[in-house]
This record gives sequence, structure tokens and C-alpha cells, in this order.
Amino acid sequence: VVQLRPQVIDINLRKGDTVKFNVSFRKVKDYPVDLYYVMDLSNSMKDDLAELQKLGESLATQIRQNVTSDINMGFGTFVDKVMMPFTSTVPDQLINPCAKSKEACAPPFGFRHQQSISGDLTAFKQSVQNTNISGNIDSPEGGFDALMQIAVCGGQIGWRGDASHLVVFTTDASFHTALDGKLAAILDANDMKCHLKRALVYDKSKELDYPSIGQLRAAFVANKIQPIFAVTKEVRSLYDGLKELIPNSFVDELASDSNNIISIIKTAYNKLREKLQMSLDDDNKPEGVGISYRTLCPNATTWSDNSLSCNQIQLGSEVTYEFTVTATACPTTSASNTMLFTSSSLQESVTFRFNFLCNCNCSSMVEQKSIDCSSNGSMVCGACLCDQGHEGSRCQCTQNTIGLSLSAQCKRSDSADICERNGECLCGICDCHENFHGKYCQCSNTGCPVTDGNVCGKGGTCENCYNQPKCNCTAKINNIPYTLDNVGSCTCHESNCIDPSNPNATVCSSHGNCSCSICECDPKYDGKYCQDCNSPLCKTVTAECSSHEACAICCQVPCKDVTFQTVKTIPDCSLCTGNTEACPSACSEVDPQTTLYFFRSILAPTPCSQAQSTGQYCPKPIDPVIIVLPIVAGIVVLGMIALIAWKVYQTWRDKREWQVFENEMKKSKWTKGQNPIFEEASTRFENPTFHGT
Repeated sequence: VVQLRPQVIDINLRKGDTVKFNVSFRKVKDYPVDLYYVMDLSNSMKDDLAELQKLGESLATQIRQNVTSDINMGFGTFVDKVMMPFTSTVPDQLINPCAKSKEACAPPFGFRHQQSISGDLTAFKQSVQNTNISGNIDSPEGGFDALMQIAVCGGQIGWRGDASHLVVFTTDASFHTALDGKLAAILDANDMKCHLKRALVYDKSKELDYPSIGQLRAAFVANKIQPIFAVTKEVRSLYDGLKELIPNSFVDELASDSNNIISIIKTAYNKLREKLQMSLDDDNKPEGVGISYRTLCPNATTWSDNSLSCNQIQLGSEVTYEFTVTATACPTTSASNTMLFTSSSLQESVTFRFNFLCNCNCSSMVEQKSIDCSSNGSMVCGACLCDQGHEGSRCQCTQNTIGLSLSAQCKRSDSADICERNGECLCGICDCHENFHGKYCQCSNTGCPVTDGNVCGKGGTCENCYNQPKCNCTAKINNIPYTLDNVGSCTCHESNCIDPSNPNATVCSSHGNCSCSICECDPKYDGKYCQDCNSPLCKTVTAECSSHEACAICCQVPCKDVTFQTVKTIPDCSLCTGNTEACPSACSEVDPQTTLYFFRSILAPTPCSQAQSTGQYCPKPIDPVIIVLPIVAGIVVLGMIALIAWKVYQTWRDKREWQVFENEMKKSKWTKGQNPIFEEASTRFENPTFHGT
């Protein structure tokens, strides 16, 4: 099963080159898993062993159903070093460490590998069933010895090369670590080597000290082993601290009888697979190579620079790694040019193979009189080496007889560049690049002034020779040529925008802009030279229009000086021009009350020569009193009616309440009574012994 793609990348580099490439990781279902179950067999774990034996083959079956279908399992056990003060060396205790409690136990031992990793679930069950509890003296156990042998004895344990490696470590006690062996006079440090020889029992238990946490970490990382510490509540905090020191490890709380072990394994497997930490072996990075990278994690919208880790990776999701490799120099040594891109939890890796193109091996392969060189030269490393008297990229050109080389014919002087660096010299003639021309490609059609987004104002062509730009104005408007303006661009002449009949006229009568001999008038003006005003806001028209407006509104009194006409529809003036004498233009807005419209004819220079009305007659104005009086009267009458109604209602309600009160008074009956707590002011006492008269 492949999760990293591609597996091998060949990178060809020249000095100064930069190469980019991607590596992707996709999490797949049923990835192979090797699980090694190692158990503390001290007497306090008796009920845990009984639970494991009860589970038997069903343990592997449930793991296969809940974790992955491709799983192999192995089994091992540990107690501690069989030396004082760790284990009692009394002969009877060495045979049965549980003799004092009158129980039968197996002799103590350090670490025993009982079942190699395989898919044989029956063998796993039998190995667990054949296990007996043992015992030792002190509380800490020798689990670190067992973990070291599990990590470094790959052949004996049976780790597969293409599977994830998980170790389930179950205990209810703390652990011995480096230097604890000195208590038993063990002075040699752990050598991190495999010592499973006789009957697959750790045979250096009495000779080598316990491994340190650092040694255990190094062994796990080197062999890509992920430990799962299933421990009881009493020692949970100790192993939580150990988890921080060992990467890709997991800690969970084990029930007193280990009945939750399947749940722990499932949770740990999912948590460990959700995380992915990749790495590059920088120790093998070639000399003169710079590598940068970034990561796009699942559900992320942005790249993470200089990061190779992702969390919460779900089944089927994909992680993309982008690498940028730059060669700053060619390597000076013959060191390895191979790097690995891998993870501390995956058995897969991607190989980067660097190939530096620093030497040319083609100089010894010369093709004389090559056809690609017009048979006038030799082909050397893909280029033509021309014979004497011939030049050109294909040796297709012959030098002339005047002694000048072909390249010299493409230069205006000995110190000048060939074709001014703007073309190629082909047999003594310059072949110019785009936008360049001239004998030596010395001229360009760029670099001239730009007006309205056009070079030379769209009225000429640009001639830029030897960096001296100049516009040649060639366009004409009404046979009037364009001229250069103050910035050197071509612009059209303004003479056609001045009224020739008026000696004092200005460009467009100062009421518009001249655009290539045509006046573009301001909104209130029209005419060829913007000489006519068509708005009542113009000062020269307002007075005239105002004087005739009264005539148009009145329309009952004949107008003496103004032609008056009543029309049913307003004339369409959309087709009028400045020279139309009979067509009216608006002088005032339509009056919505009287539907009157006032016009003037464009009879320059006399404005406002006629008034028109769209109605047959002018209606008489309405007397405002007729409208106001009924409104006021209605308001007063309604107010009085409301007051009377309110008064009638109030009177009726008061009368009804008074009648109710009188009826209640008639029904009242007053009773005579005596205050029960009242006491009279005087009290009489009699002396019983007094017999007076």
C-alpha cells in the first residue's frame, strides 16, 4: 500500500537553477499494522492476565474489525532483572516468587519474547494461554529492557517492512531507567543492541544497565515504532511525562482488570494516524543546494511555510508538500547526492536524487563537415564551429572580400554593438526584432509621447532612432494636417472651431471644446461654433422670455408684439439644427396646472419671438375661498359631534354607578356588638374574711 507519491524524484540542476515539485500523501484504508503486545507479569497484574487470556483470539479478531483488516500480532512479557534488590534471590523465591502467598507463580525473568508477529491468531491465543504470572520485590519494573529489545530485534520480533509498528505496553507500576542498575553492581551502560538468543530471552539482563529515556527514544525513532502505554490510574501522570519525551507515543488509562484494552488500542491507532510529521535528512543534503518547503493540510485554505506537519488527517484526505530546490554552486566533493523525505511513523519514504549538470561531456564528440553546419563547419556540443571564411549560426554565410567580417557589417562603428542589440546579424544584414527597424535596427516605433492612450496622439507615427524620439504627424482633418503640440504629440488644428464671420470669435465661442476641428458644446449651447444658447438660464434670453411668458399664460389678452398660436401637440424639436429658423425650442418648463408651454424660435440674434399653448383655452382660476370654507366647516362640525357624544356617554355612566351605590346602601344591615377586648375603667374586689355590716 502506497500513501506517499511519487516514491523517487530525479532533480537535474545547473548552477543558479530553481526546480519546484510536489509530493502528496493520501491516507488509505486498511493500511498494514504490526502490533506487539508486551505485558507486565508481576503478581499485581494477575487479574489483567486473566482478562487477556479470557479474550484470547477474540482480542485479535476485534482489533481486526475495529482497527484494520491487515493486522499481524505478537506477544511478549517482562518482570525485572533477577538480581537483588529488584528480585528476591532466595532459592525458593527463584522457583516460586509467590510462595509466601501460597500461590503458584512462574520463576522471575527479565524479558521473554513468546510469540513473533504474524497473522496466525490461533498461535497468538495459545501463547497468551500458556503464560503464568510471576513476581518481583520492588515496585518499579524492568519494562525498558523489554521495549529496547522489541525495538532493535526486528528479525526476531518479526516486524514487516511495509507496515506501521505499534507496541502496546501494559503495566500498573513505574519503570527502572539508566543508572538504576548500579544498585545491583551493573556498571555497563545499555548498548542498544539485540540480545535475544537462548529461547528468545533477554540474555544480557544481568550484564547491561537499563536503557535511558534518550536511548529508548532514539531506538523508537530509528525503527519507526509507536508505543501505546496502557497504564493504571496510579502511574498515569508518570507515563504522561514520558509521552512528551517520546514522539508518536500515546498514553491511556487501563482498567483494573484490562477490560478496556481494545478501546485503548482503537483510540490510540486513530489518534496516531491523524497526525503526520514528515522530515528531511538534512545531513545528506548536497553541498551548494538550498531547499525550502511548505505544506497544504486537508481543509486548509492557505499554505504553511517551513512546516512539514499536519493534524486531523481523515481517511481519504490528502496532504500536499511543495519543495523549491535551488543550486547555488556545483558540489566540490563526491558525497552522496541522495536525500530521504520520510516520517517517524511511516515505513514509506520519498527519495530525492540530485543530478548536477556542471560538466559538458560532449566536447569529445565532434562531427566534422556537419550537414547542420551547411558542411562548412563542425558540430561541437550542439553548436557550429565554422571553417575559415564562413560565419553564421549554421556557417551559411561567406565573408566578403573587402576584409570585413560579417558581424562588422552589422555595426555602425567598431565600438558599437551588433545590430544595436535589437536584432540578429544574418550574413552581414541585421534581422531586427519586433518594433525595431533600420539598417542597424537603430530605430523603434516606441518611446514617443502618449496622448489619450495613443502613441503620438493617433495622428502620426513614432520614429525613435538612437533614443531620440520624434512624432511625424501624417493625419489630416478636412485637409488640415495634424500639428505637434507642446509635448511633442500630434494634435488636430483648431482653426475649424472658430467662426470666420466674427472677427472677435474664440474657439467654440468659449462654450465648448474643439475636438479635431469639431466643437463639442456645453449642455446649454448649440450651433456649429456653440454660439447659440438654448436655455432660459442664459442672461441674454431670460429678460425676453420673461416678458412674453405673461402673454402666454394670460392668453385672453391679444399679444401685440409676439406671434401667438394655440396648438394641440408640442412640436418635435429633436431634428432641429442651429440654422433652423422656424423650429421652436423650449424657453420654460411645462406648467402642470395650466398645461401651458412657452417657446422661442431660433432667429438669431432675436430670441423669444413667439409663444404657444397646448390648450384650446385657459381655464379661469379657482377661488380659494370655495375650497377652504367647506373644509373648515367640516372640521368644526365633526369636533362638536364628537364632544356631544363624549358628554352623553359620561353622563350615562355616572348615573348607572350612582344607582348601583344606592342599591348597595339599601341592602346594608348594621348589627350591635361589644368589643371583646374592652375593659371597664373600674373593678370591684371583695375581702372574703370581712364580716362587717
